[in-house]
Amino acid sequence: MSASHRRTIGRALVVLLSAIGLFHGALAQDTVPVRIAYPSGMNGQIPVVADRAGLADRNGLAASYNFFQNGPPMMEALASGNVDVVVSSYQPLTTYLLQQPGTVSIIANLGHSSYALMVDKESPARSLAELKGKRIALSFGSDSHLDLLRAIRALGLDPATDFTLVNLQPNDLLLVLSQRLAEAIVIRQPQVDRLQEQQDARVLQSWPHHYLVVARTDYLERHPSAGTRLQATLRDTVAYIANNGERASVWFGEQLRLDPRFVRQLATRNPIFEGVTDAGDAHIEFDAIHRQRFNDWLEAAFDNGLIKARVKPYTD
Repeated sequence: MSASHRRTIGRALVVLLSAIGLFHGALAQDTVPVRIAYPSGMNGQIPVVADRAGLADRNGLAASYNFFQNGPPMMEALASGNVDVVVSSYQPLTTYLLQQPGTVSIIANLGHSSYALMVDKESPARSLAELKGKRIALSFGSDSHLDLLRAIRALGLDPATDFTLVNLQPNDLLLVLSQRLAEAIVIRQPQVDRLQEQQDARVLQSWPHHYLVVARTDYLERHPSAGTRLQATLRDTVAYIANNGERASVWFGEQLRLDPRFVRQLATRNPIFEGVTDAGDAHIEFDAIHRQRFNDWLEAAFDNGLIKARVKPYTD
């Protein structure tokens, strides 16, 4: 090969490498940073799987993930600007909107899991009404708190005088029945299934635990493409879990230190995964039906004393 040919090839390689460098630089500049927070309930499965499967990267998001034991500290992080996006449920968001109106947008719904009123296997109670005069342990200010209050009042009873409600952190509820600290508990999944299997505890009543994805409005304004990228990531993750249930359950089971069997059986009950074969089948829209359900919740939270003032109906 002549010297002139070598110089020509060398120049071509320099041009090619420069083009590749510019291409990757453009991709890097186009990547949107996002800080995602999630709690220890079943609503944490989707961000955990998105992280482990690298699905945010695929959609142009440079994501960091932050785990919280429960909703209140997670929402405090959102209010302070330390996270951009949270996977929440109705009541933490309700409290947040009372204190920080107009600062967040709901970008997706993630279906629901559940929580339940449970008693020990030897309890004679067969319904909530038969627990009148007894102690019920639960986490105050939670979604389950509001549903319990509504159920008690629907019976014509008074939560303040007809029952003794005991406030405990979610992780502390597991020991209540075995240690006879209360006659009943209200606890969320996956602990409901766990208590049924390990202690033969019985479910007297259950309610759906609805999940939402919420983003700071100022974050969405700074990154106009972030909402679309987040929704694409969520759809990809729903499809991944629907088609890779074993692997996804192991990942989330590791996070919760829980047998993956419980995670797998709960995923089959969440309507968000029903009939999903690819991302296009994942219906995560926060549509008019979900908006009305959430607005009804906002009103009930005030009527039952969980918030001190009414929150304006959500219209975003």
